[in-house]
Amino acid sequence: MSLRARIGGTLDFSTIDWSGKLTSMVFFAGCNFRCPYCHNADLIPPMSGRDCEVEEIIGRLEKNAGIIDAVGFTGGEPCLQGEVLECLAKRAKDIGLKVFLNTNGTNPIIVNRLLNARLLDALAMDIKAPLNLEFYGRLTGVESPVTDAENIRRIRATLEICVRKRLSLEVRTTIVPGLIECERNVKDIARECKGADIYVLQQFSPEGNLLDPDLASVVPPSRNGLIKLAKAVVGCGLKEIRIRTRERGEEKIWP
Repeated sequence: MSLRARIGGTLDFSTIDWSGKLTSMVFFAGCNFRCPYCHNADLIPPMSGRDCEVEEIIGRLEKNAGIIDAVGFTGGEPCLQGEVLECLAKRAKDIGLKVFLNTNGTNPIIVNRLLNARLLDALAMDIKAPLNLEFYGRLTGVESPVTDAENIRRIRATLEICVRKRLSLEVRTTIVPGLIECERNVKDIARECKGADIYVLQQFSPEGNLLDPDLASVVPPSRNGLIKLAKAVVGCGLKEIRIRTRERGEEKIWP
C-alpha cells in the first residue's frame, strides 16, 4: 500500500519563503495548535485538506526540479505526519533539492531524525510567546497546564538540537496587538532563542481565514513599532534581527 499524505495544497514557485532560493511549498494539513491569529485556520483540523498519495507530490517536485532550488514543508504542522515528511524530504534530496521545514517546534524527535539522516538544510520555527505557562497556552489556544508545559519542553529541545547541530535556524514571532506586543515579552523570547541565525518579528495581518474572526478588526503593528522592538532585542545573543511587514517586505535591522 502506497504512503498517503494529508495536505492543504502546494505552491510550485515561491521567492519569499526561503530567502535567496526558488522554493516549491507543500502545505500539510492538521495542527496541534489553535493560534487565534492563524491565517491558515482551515488547515488546523486533522482531516482538513485532502488525502493524496505521496507519489503525487513527488511527481510535482520532479516536474519542477530543473527550475527550483528547494522544497519547503509548512502547514498546519508538518511534523504531525512524520513518516510522510521524512519520505518527501528523502525523495527531494534524491532529485537534488534542498529541504526547508517550517514548524512550531513541538516535535524534536522528528527534527532530530531528519537531521541525523541529513535530510534538512534549514528550519524556521514560529515561537508565539515567552516560553512560560502564563503566555504560551493563551497564544496557542491549548491552555492545558500539563500540555503547555510539555510543549514548552519540546520547543526548547528543538531549539537546542538546531543550535547544537548548527542547522540554519530562523525563529519568527508574529506581533499581534493585544496578544503579544510589549518589549519585555519580545526580549524574553529572544533570550530563549540565543544562537539562532535569524530572529524575525513579523507584522500581524488581519487578512485571511483567521481562527478568531474578531482579530480581523485589529490594526496591524506599525513598521516603526516593529523596528523599535527589533532594536530592543539587540544584545540577546541573536546573530541577525529582521522585521517583516506588508509594506516593505523583509528588512534587516541588525547588524
